[in-house]
Amino acid sequence: MEEDGDCQPLTAATSAPSIEYQEAGQSSRARSLAYLYLSHFLTRWGSRMWEFGVGLFMISVWPNSLVLTSIYGLVEDLAIVSMGVTVGNWVDKNPRLKVLWISLGTRNGSVLASAIALSILLSYHNLILRQNIIFIGLIVLTNFFGGISAISGLATNIAVERDWVLAIADGQRLATLTELNSAMRGIDLTCKLLAPVLVGIIMSYLSVRAAAVLLCVWNVLSIYFEYYLLKCLYNASPELQQERLVVSNSDDLEKHALSIDEENLEPVTGTLVGTCGHQEKTVDETNDRLQGDRTNPTSSFWRPGEKMRHWASNLHQCALHLPFVEGLRVYAAQEMLLAAVALAILHFTVLSFGSLMTATLSWRGVPSSILGLVRGLSALVGICATLAYPKIQGRIQTIRTGLRSIVMQWSFLSLCVVSNWLSSITASSALLMGGVAVSRFGLWMFDLAVLQLMQESTPEHERGIVGGVQNSVQSFLEMLSFVAGMLISKPKDFDKLISLKIRYARQTWGAAAHAGGIKRS
Repeated sequence: MEEDGDCQPLTAATSAPSIEYQEAGQSSRARSLAYLYLSHFLTRWGSRMWEFGVGLFMISVWPNSLVLTSIYGLVEDLAIVSMGVTVGNWVDKNPRLKVLWISLGTRNGSVLASAIALSILLSYHNLILRQNIIFIGLIVLTNFFGGISAISGLATNIAVERDWVLAIADGQRLATLTELNSAMRGIDLTCKLLAPVLVGIIMSYLSVRAAAVLLCVWNVLSIYFEYYLLKCLYNASPELQQERLVVSNSDDLEKHALSIDEENLEPVTGTLVGTCGHQEKTVDETNDRLQGDRTNPTSSFWRPGEKMRHWASNLHQCALHLPFVEGLRVYAAQEMLLAAVALAILHFTVLSFGSLMTATLSWRGVPSSILGLVRGLSALVGICATLAYPKIQGRIQTIRTGLRSIVMQWSFLSLCVVSNWLSSITASSALLMGGVAVSRFGLWMFDLAVLQLMQESTPEHERGIVGGVQNSVQSFLEMLSFVAGMLISKPKDFDKLISLKIRYARQTWGAAAHAGGIKRS
C-alpha cells in the first residue's frame, strides 16, 4: 500500500510534461501543415493564372488560328517528355531543399520571361507583325521559356507531391495520406476556380496586356514567399530533414580493372566487366581473342559479321542503361503500372478547359469572364470530388473508388459528343462546357485514387524517377492532342476534333486498364 502511495505522485508528476509534449507536437504538426498548404496555394495560383491566360494571349496575338496555342502546348509537353525522367532522377539524388530552391527560381523566372515577351507582342502588335524576324523571335522566346518553366514546374510537383507529402504523412498523426492528398488537390482546384476568374475579369474590363503585366508582377513577388514557407516547413519537419535512401544504379557498381600488356599479351586471370558494366567476360577469354587477333587473321573475331555483332551487343547494353530507358524499366516494374497507364490515357484529349478548347470557345464569342466562370465551375465540381474522396475511399477502398470514378466520367462525357449534333452555336458551346465541367467529378476522384496507389507502392528511392516517367507519358499523350489541333487548326473545325472521339474512346481503354490493374494487384 505504501509503495503504491509512493508511486502515485510520480505518475502524476511525469504525466504533465508528457501532455505538454504532446500538445507541443500537435502544434508543430499543425504549423507544418499550414506551411505546406499555403506554399502550395501560392505555387498553384501562379500556375493556374498562366495556364488560363497563355491560350488567350496566343489567340490575341494571332486571331482566327489555333496554331500558336497548339505550338506552345506542344513545346511544353515535348519538354516534359524529353526531360521528365532526367528531372525525376535529379529530384531523387539531390537534397530536398536544394531541389525546391532551384526548381522554384527557374520556373518563376521562365514564366516571367515568357510573359514579358508576350507583353511586347501585345503592346506593339501591329508594328511587330510587319517585322517577321522580330515576331518570330519573340514567339520562339515565349515557347523556349515556356518549355523551361514546364520542366522546372515538373520538378517542383514531383518533389512536393511525391516526396514531401509522403514524408510528412509518415510523421503525422493528425493527417493521413488520403487527407493530405485530398487537401492538396482541393487547394489546386480552388486556384483553378478563382485564378481564371481574376484573369478573365482583368482581360474583360482592362485589357489582355494588363493581364500579362499582372503575371509578370506575380512571378517576381511570389518566389520569395513560396521558398520561405517551404524552408519553414523543412525546418519544422524532422522527417524532411532525414537523408533519403539513394540506391546506385547498375552503372555505379564497382568495376574491376583489366591489366593487359599490349606488347607481351601476358595472360591475366580475373573477371572483366564490359564497357557498360553489365556483361561479364573472363580475362582469359579476352587474352585468347587478342592472341588470335595477332596470330590468326582467320579467327572468328575477324569474320565480317563478328565485329558488327560485337559492337551491336555493346551498343544494345549501353542503350538499356540510358537514363530514359532505365526509367521506363523502373516504371514498368511498378506494381500499379496499369493504373498509372490508365491515368496517363486521360491526357490524350481535346475535351478539357485547356488552351485549345479555351481558345475555340473564345473564338465562338464566349466572353473571357464567362470562360473563367465556367472553368471555375468545373474546378468547383473537382473540389467536391476531393471532399467526397476520403469518405468514399474509406468505405470501398482505393482501387474500387478509382474504377467507379472512371466509369462516371465516361458517362458524363457523352454529352460532349451530343453537342456536335446541335445547330445552335450557343447551345452547342453550353452543352460542351457543361459536359466537361460535370465530368470533372469522376476525373479528380480517379486522379486521387491512382496517385495514392502509386505513392503507397513506389519505393522511396524511386519516387522521383517514377513520377518523372509518369509525367513524360502523360505529356506525350497530351502532345498528340496538340498535334491534332495543329492539323485541324481552324476554331470553326473544333467539332471535327470532338468527332474523332479522342476522349470518348480513351475512356473505355482507361477503364479497361484500371480494371486490369485491379487484377494484377
